[in-house]
This record gives sequence, C-alpha cells and structure tokens, in this order.
Amino acid sequence: MRLLALLTFWTTAMGAMLPAAATPREQVETTITLAAAQVAEHYVDVVEPRSLFMHGLRGLGNMAGELASSRRRSLDAAMQAEATAIGFKPQADLLIAEIMRFRAGRERDAALAAALRGMMAGLDPHSRLVLPAEMQPPPASVGLELTVKGGALTVVRPLPGGPGERAGLQAGDVLVGIDGRPTTGLPLPEAVALLRGALGTSPVLKVERPGAPAPLTLRPVRGPVQAPPSLRWTLEGRVAVIKISAFDGNTRTNLQSALDAAASRAGGPLEGLVLDMRGNAGGLLDAAEQLGGMMLPAGTEIANLRGRTPANARRLVSRQGDVVSGLPIVVIVDSRTGAGAEIVAGALQDHGRALVVGQKTAGAGTIQTVLPLPEGQGALIVTTARVYRATGAALDGAGVAPDLVLDEESGLLTPRSGSGSKLDAQTESEVAGAVSAAPSGTDTALLAAIKLVGSVGKPATSKAAAP
Repeated sequence: MRLLALLTFWTTAMGAMLPAAATPREQVETTITLAAAQVAEHYVDVVEPRSLFMHGLRGLGNMAGELASSRRRSLDAAMQAEATAIGFKPQADLLIAEIMRFRAGRERDAALAAALRGMMAGLDPHSRLVLPAEMQPPPASVGLELTVKGGALTVVRPLPGGPGERAGLQAGDVLVGIDGRPTTGLPLPEAVALLRGALGTSPVLKVERPGAPAPLTLRPVRGPVQAPPSLRWTLEGRVAVIKISAFDGNTRTNLQSALDAAASRAGGPLEGLVLDMRGNAGGLLDAAEQLGGMMLPAGTEIANLRGRTPANARRLVSRQGDVVSGLPIVVIVDSRTGAGAEIVAGALQDHGRALVVGQKTAGAGTIQTVLPLPEGQGALIVTTARVYRATGAALDGAGVAPDLVLDEESGLLTPRSGSGSKLDAQTESEVAGAVSAAPSGTDTALLAAIKLVGSVGKPATSKAAAP
C-alpha cells in the first residue's frame, strides 16, 4: 500500500510539473505511469504493474498491420525483458520506449492509445480506455442504434429520419470499417465516438449486409440526432407501464412525474405498475439506488458494494421509502438488462416487492469509476467494486433469474426453480391465451406483464433480512 501511495504521489506531482513545454517522452511517461498507478490502486482485485505493462506491449502488438519487421522484433524483445524486469520504473520504461519508436504525431498517439487499451483489456470486459471524443461528444452523428453481436458491430436499427436511414443503412448491417479503421474488437462506446463528428461531415462506412455479394461503402452525412428519452410511460387501463432505458440524473424525478401523470390520466389510484427494463444496461449508480428506494420501505438494503478501498465499499439503502404504497409491480427484464437495472430488479425480487418476468439478465454486477488521464487524453474506466444482492448473492456473472421465464412465442410462463412463484391455472391460461391470440408484431412480454399485474396482489413478506 505504501508503494501505491508513493506511486500516486509521484505520478500526480510529475503531471503537475509537466506543462506544455514537457518533452514528448515525458508526456508519454506521465500518461503510462499515472494510468498504471491509478489502476493498481483502485482496481477491484490486486493487479501487478508488470501485468499491466505486459498487456500494454501486447496492445502495441495488435497494431499488426502497422508494425515493420524491425519494430516487431523490438517489441518481442521488450516482452521478453518485461517478464524479468524488477521494479516499477524499469517495467514501465520498456513499454514507454516501444511507444516512442512510433513517429511523433498521429502514429504515436495511436500507439499510446493502443497500449492503454491493451492495459485495460487485461483486466475485465468492463474496464476500458475512453477517448477524448467520448467525453466531449460533438452535436452530430449518423443516427444508428448499435450493438455488438458475435463480436461484430451490428446495426439494431437506423433512427427514423436520421442520416443513417437516409444513406441506406438497414437493421442487421454489420459495420466492418469506419474511416478505414477495422471495427473488430472495438468497444461499442469507442465505435459510437468514431461515428460522431462535426455537422455536415461524412464518415466512410464499410458495411457487410446479409445476402449482399460484396461489402458496401456508405457515406452518411452527420446531422443533429435527438437522443430518445430515457423514460417513457403509457397507461393500460389503470396499470402504468414505465419503460426505463437508462439511469441518469433525472430518473428519480421523471419516474415520480410519470406515476403522477399516469394516476391523473387514470382518474384515480393506479391498480398496478409494469416496470420495463429490457435493454437497460445501467447508468448512474446513485440513480439506481434512488429508483430502487422509491419502491421499498425506508432503511431496506438494496445491495452492497465490495471493493478494495473504503471509497469503493458501501451499502445501497432505501432512503425515500415506498412512494407507490405497495402497488403491485411486475418487472420485465431480458439478457441486455445489466448493472444498475439488475440492482433494481434484484432488490425488488429479493424483498418480494415485485414479480420479475422475462429472461435472465446480463450479470454485469460490477461498478466502474472514471479516472481521468492528463492533458485531455481521455480517461480510464476501471472496475472498482462488485455488487452483492440483499441476500448476499453475487450479481456479477450470475445476473437476475426471473421468477417467471417467458417463452415469447408460446406465451408459456415457467416458474424458476425454488422461486416460490406459482400461477393459478386461470391466470396461466389467460396469459397463454392472450399471447397466442396476439397479432404478429405484438410485444408479448409486455402483454404478459400487464396480464400478470392483477395476480401479484399485495407483496409478500420480505425474503431478505432487513438491515
């Protein structure tokens, strides 16, 4: 611990001593040493600096098409030396020296980014480099909803009327290149940042389309794209259906406003709430804690975080109390539901407050912290804690198993083993009948959830021990 404290002090002081007049090597050295020291101090597990630097060298090796044979031999020698180097500085110097072999300017900047990306890749899938473009997104983009499917950057849909749709992009298209840069292995947020840019500019997209004989080249013109709201609501009879696609600083206020507006439109008290968190990958931790706390008695444990430092270890607790006064709740989740959304779904399930329906969630039960890099070079997103449910079960990897697993084609609801969730024959028949009779294109999960609200009744006694 003393070594880490000294490293943090040294690198921070070094950064303060390096104004714009610092040499190119000093600038690279500051960035690499600060990155390694911050990760070693804050990462959820103990990590050796040697491992970070070795992965940084491997990151440079991933620039395969850009490395001459002489540079490749130098890199191989550096990796061999890294395995036996003693001490933080000698280990860091090996990586720094290899970065400095790249020409000053864009080539060296790309090498530094590749090294940092490699250091993060050696940790876990959620720790990564954040490019400056992600931290200050320009006002224009191409209007695509994207996902990574089987390692391929895939278009979920072009936003209606947006630049991507006008350029001919379609759902299912795979973006294999952006301005000549291959997208294989590229983190989704980084790919999104590459698609952003100045208003009126055009990225060159290499697109593989299922059924097309050859890749397409498309040039959508970047334009202003209005992000869809993170919370939307509708009313089905006297049941409020609230869709939350991400947790942000306005989630708690927007949820309360939606509940009030739904009750006003219903002309009286609501009879149930469907909380749709399919595709919600999380967002702000505080927003997740606030939202879960709005549906549980004050003082109830929502989850707890375990990290290596006191700042990264804390209990999440309901502070506001149940604002919907025991209103029956059904939560819809799927395999894309992650992080903060899993915390909320798990807490409502653990305390018997809601019936959870759908598919098993992503199991992204870790917390990430943003650690800035010097001189506007972006930041590192580093996993600093793991999430444990109120029952004590780890959320990371395990996810939240629904009380009722829905087969969306048949409408069959299968109770999770040991969940104690049983449907009476009439409710089960009504749900299956409604789903099977629904026209093509119907959101069967939502239809089933609305039908199930009436069967939830008053919540059962808490299954998780009260704090």
